[in-house]
Amino acid sequence: MHPPGPAPGLLYAGFWIRFLAYFVDSLILAVPLFGIGAAIAIPSIGTVHCTVVQTQFGQNVTCTGLGGITAAWTVLGLAWLVVSAVYFVVCWTRWGHSLGQRLCGLRVVDAANGERISTGRAIGRYVGILVSSWVLYIGLIWAAFDPRKQGWHDKMASTFVVRRA
Repeated sequence: MHPPGPAPGLLYAGFWIRFLAYFVDSLILAVPLFGIGAAIAIPSIGTVHCTVVQTQFGQNVTCTGLGGITAAWTVLGLAWLVVSAVYFVVCWTRWGHSLGQRLCGLRVVDAANGERISTGRAIGRYVGILVSSWVLYIGLIWAAFDPRKQGWHDKMASTFVVRRA
């Protein structure tokens, strides 16, 4: 038995279908970001030099020149945040769903009026996802147990994720 939705003909989207949609979105985002990461990291690999020294306790490996790889990981992390933020904010405000959510038949709507969300609300929802993720994903898992299937990010941004009944 599904809890009644926010409007006739709509149901709150459950945790697992939302998880699947986010998984699809992650794959979509990973393709271009993998290319960015490879373009940044591959030139840095040539600067790494490792030496192995035998000690009485075993082998000791010392590497130098790791600054380039560390910088590459930092740039990739920042690129992931920026690209995913732009992707989700544009998708939610323009179409009401990301590509993964569309594939799963889901929409993100304003909790007050059931319409598409504004850019400000979409940015708040994305920041809420980051906060919900940083706390051991509890804020995202919350949607599995909430009667209206809202994660912390949905509550922060006053949004629902819905599907057709």
